[in-house]
Amino acid sequence: MKKMLLTTLVASAAYLKYQSVRQKRSVQSILVEQGLRHFLHETDPRKASDFEKFNHVNSENYRIPEQVQKQLDFKWLDIDMQILKRDSIVTPEKKIIFYLHGGSYWYQPFGLQYHFIAKLADRVGASVIMPIYPKAPVYDVNDALSMVMKSYQDLLATSGVTAENIILLGDSAGGGLAVSLIEQLRNAQIDLPKQVILLSPWLDLSLENPEIAKLVTKDPILKLEELRFEGKYYAGSENLKSPIVSPIYGDLVDLPPITIFGGTNDILYPDMKLFTKKAKQDVRLITYEGMFHVFPFFRLPESKRAYEQIVDIIGLD
Repeated sequence: MKKMLLTTLVASAAYLKYQSVRQKRSVQSILVEQGLRHFLHETDPRKASDFEKFNHVNSENYRIPEQVQKQLDFKWLDIDMQILKRDSIVTPEKKIIFYLHGGSYWYQPFGLQYHFIAKLADRVGASVIMPIYPKAPVYDVNDALSMVMKSYQDLLATSGVTAENIILLGDSAGGGLAVSLIEQLRNAQIDLPKQVILLSPWLDLSLENPEIAKLVTKDPILKLEELRFEGKYYAGSENLKSPIVSPIYGDLVDLPPITIFGGTNDILYPDMKLFTKKAKQDVRLITYEGMFHVFPFFRLPESKRAYEQIVDIIGLD
């Protein structure tokens, strides 16, 4: 029995190594992907019971998880406006990360997001401003975008920090919202942040890119039909191709430098490529072969490389 078990383990390890070489990615990423396929998707907003839970939770004010508050030092900057702050370890603070979290415009922030942004902020010596923007199905794009616009403008008006010291960072839905925000700031002639960093951004809620179909079975995190359902509620009365909903259809000029991190197995990757191609200014897409949605949040060799690249973009001075 022991010999058979050992043989099985050796064969499994060899197979994983073979897949790692063939897919040009780490063994760890393959194992994490397998775990995600097995343990995600217990919640589906299309189910009546889950829809009602979202409707109830997102109707109420957000509460900071106790662990996040005690261990990661997040606190309220403005509880009425629902804006979180995490102070910089550097005094006086020189940089602010204005962070828009992802979650399909329905979910409140996850622990992995808090840990990632706290670690990054400490590394680069930045404070964090994190709006908990209104979520679907209770609210829509106009509520979310107006809230983050006001949060950004209040930051410029009250903090004494100039836009040159602000880094805008968003992941997934928060990445799409970040691009909508800078398009609206530009239109209103409000000072733009120095840099924009996007992790697996959702740039087109219509999800009509024909290349997406090839990735439906490869992405262990995102489900196409769930995204379509969530996107329609977030759009509300707006057309899915309105620039405020899907910023890929906006005017992509006179924007700050944008760096996008994306994996080739992410459902949203085709639109990251298209956005980069359409952009008329400095947009850089950093591609990770075989990686899945928001991979930088996980403990993987690829994530570590992406993290160091983000640190280099923000800078340590």
